[in-house]
Amino acid sequence: MDIDRLYNQTFRQASWLELFFDLVFVAAIGMITTGLADTQDGHIRFDQLAKLIFVFIPMWWIWITHTLYSNRFDDDLSHHRVQTLGLMSAIVVLILFSSDVPYDGFSIFTSLYSAIRLFQSFMYIRVYVTHKDEIGFAKDVAIQIGVTALITLSSALFSGYVAMVVFYGGIILEMIWQYSIRGKLRSRPIDKSHMIERLGLLAIIILGESMISIVGGLTIEQFNPADILSAVSGFAIICLIWWVYFSYYDRFERSTRIFTGDILIFMHLFLCQGLLILAALIEHAILNDLDRSVFGTLAIIGLTLFYIGKQIPYMFAFPVLTFPIVVTTGACFVATFLATLLPSVEYQMLGLLGAVFLYILMTQWTLSYDISAYTDDGMQHDGNEYHTA
Repeated sequence: MDIDRLYNQTFRQASWLELFFDLVFVAAIGMITTGLADTQDGHIRFDQLAKLIFVFIPMWWIWITHTLYSNRFDDDLSHHRVQTLGLMSAIVVLILFSSDVPYDGFSIFTSLYSAIRLFQSFMYIRVYVTHKDEIGFAKDVAIQIGVTALITLSSALFSGYVAMVVFYGGIILEMIWQYSIRGKLRSRPIDKSHMIERLGLLAIIILGESMISIVGGLTIEQFNPADILSAVSGFAIICLIWWVYFSYYDRFERSTRIFTGDILIFMHLFLCQGLLILAALIEHAILNDLDRSVFGTLAIIGLTLFYIGKQIPYMFAFPVLTFPIVVTTGACFVATFLATLLPSVEYQMLGLLGAVFLYILMTQWTLSYDISAYTDDGMQHDGNEYHTA
């Protein structure tokens, strides 16, 4: 591993191997969304929604850990390729047991997840042993992942709610632990352009699931005006979400307040889960197999998660935008709530489309604020380090 090569990269892009790695998460997301496909008398059970969250979080955390590792240490040599391909094969097996969460096969899922985490800990140990003088924090990350992996593994000794508390408690502990060592991580800043690109690609993968939902809904049911209206509205909603997500996304690259990327990483957990719920709702809107009140409730949950995940990073990176963002989010939430009061699901879809369109219009007001005090426009950069011009 060439340490100079790793840290003198400027604006590195996602590698072919990383894009290949993403394919396993396309499969994982497809498996996750099937949990919301079944309805009973127009209702979705609470445990179906909970399962989406319970399966997505560990899958997402594995993806984030590998992305952060690759961001700093991907040298495109054989050992990194072998590690990544081995990790992919383990994730494929993990996906096969995701349908058992949180039922009888939960212990197998937790054991496989913990084994993957221990392997990722080994990857950091290897970096530390090879470059302990230059990358001392790799030991801290390896310990953090290893200790919490043992905690999640211990959940296999329990059953029911106790097993779930131990397992997800271990994951939450690791998230807090990672945030607590952010000062050490700043010694080797992330490649912001690469990290932002990778998170954007994850969002694209999930938006793609929404497109699959539209096609799947239309091919199952006979075409009729209500189906077509729901499909067109769903397609327009996804296009507008893509528009508002990516139109100003590159601003994070210029933010002087983004160092470790934690705020973007953790808020994307909410954003992605919101988009997954919306993807399932679009298919149900086309199939018209969901009760109007249930549809409205899930729409509020999905868009609220999206708004939280989308807006908070901008408030952190550019504090001057806090007031317009709070006002915009409040107005969009009210518009979303009013949309759920409409008399049928297809009209609710039109109302949600209006709420997202309002979001885009109000974002133009937000853009009128000057954010130059929080960007590197007046600074020069060499690699990842910035200094006054």
